[in-house]
Amino acid sequence: MVLFGENGAGKTNLLEAVSLLSPGRGLRRSALKDLSFRSAHSSEMTNWAISAKLHADDDVKIGTGQIPGKPNRRLIRINESNSSGTDLTNLLTLNWLTPAQDRLFVGPESDRRKFFDRLCLVYFSDHGRTSIAYEKSRAERNRLLSDGIEDDYWFDALETDLAERGAHIAKARWQTLQRLQGEISARPESVFPKASISLQGEAEDLYAAGADEIDVCEYIKDVLIKNRHIDRRAGRTLRGVHKTALVVLHLEKNMPAADCSTGEQKALLIGLILAHANSQKKLNPDGQAPILLLDEVAAHLDEHRRAALIEELLQLDTQVFMTGTDFDLFTAFDGRAQVFKVKDGELLAQ
Repeated sequence: MVLFGENGAGKTNLLEAVSLLSPGRGLRRSALKDLSFRSAHSSEMTNWAISAKLHADDDVKIGTGQIPGKPNRRLIRINESNSSGTDLTNLLTLNWLTPAQDRLFVGPESDRRKFFDRLCLVYFSDHGRTSIAYEKSRAERNRLLSDGIEDDYWFDALETDLAERGAHIAKARWQTLQRLQGEISARPESVFPKASISLQGEAEDLYAAGADEIDVCEYIKDVLIKNRHIDRRAGRTLRGVHKTALVVLHLEKNMPAADCSTGEQKALLIGLILAHANSQKKLNPDGQAPILLLDEVAAHLDEHRRAALIEELLQLDTQVFMTGTDFDLFTAFDGRAQVFKVKDGELLAQ
C-alpha cells in the first residue's frame, strides 16, 4: 500500500497506529498518554483505540487501546478476550523503518540494542516480556544500590531473577544473530550492501563459545554477586545484557557502518530489514514475512535503488505500507500496489 501526501497530512500517524498492533510503544516510541487525539479547538484529551481483523484460515479480531482513567496503561484484546503482547506476536509480526532510524549506526548504543531486540521478536515471541521483566528487576537492584541497602536476601532474589532472564535474553539474541547473518550471507548481490553483524556482550560471547543456558545463568549471577561493592559505589548495575553492543560492518568495504556515508548507512539498514523479512518467511510454516512499515524510505534513495527495493518488496509477498510526499517516488510499482492520497488524515483512493 502506497500512502502519499503533503507533510503533516497524517501518513506517519497511520503507520504508527498499525505499529501499535505489536508489543511496545510503536514506531515513534511515544508515551501512551501522548497518543490521544488533540483538537485544535479544545484541550480535552480523548482515549484512543485501534482494531483490525486478520484474515487467515479463521478471521481473528485484534485490538489495543488506552485504559480509561489510566492514561499510561493499555489493554490488548484478541477475539474480545484480554490478551498479552506475546499472544499478539504469535499472531503477527511487524517491523519498520523511519527517518529517525537514519542515525541508528551513529546514535546511542541503546537504540541499536532496542532495534536488534525487536528483530528477536520474530523468532522468540516472549523476548519482549522477558526484557521488560529483566529491566524491572534491574531497576529494583539499582534502587537498593543507590539507597545503600545491604540486605543479602533481597540482592540474592533479584540477582537470581536477573541471571535467569539475562541468560534467556542473550540466548535469543545469539540465535537471532546466527539466523540473520546466515540469511545475509545467502542473499544475492544487490544494490543493498551485505552487512557483517556481531554482538559484543559477555553472555552472548559465552553462547558463541558453546556454553549452555545454565552455564550462562550461573556466570551472570556470579558476576552480579562479585560486583556488588563496585555497583554500590556507582549506584547502578554496571555489567549485564543491558550493556550488549550491536556492531555492524559494511562487508565489502570492511568498514564500520558508523564510518560509511549517509546513503550507505541507509542501504545497509534496508538490507538488514529485507534479510530479516526473508528469514522469517522461510521460518514460518505459511511462508509469511512480517508486515513492513516504511516511512519516507523511498525519498532517500536514487531511482535505481527505489526500483530495486520495490521489486524485493513484491517478492516478499507480504503487506507493506510505504509513505512519501510525492507519488512519483513509487512509479516502479507500475500498478502492482494500492495507492492512496492522504489529506487531512483521510485516505483518498487513486
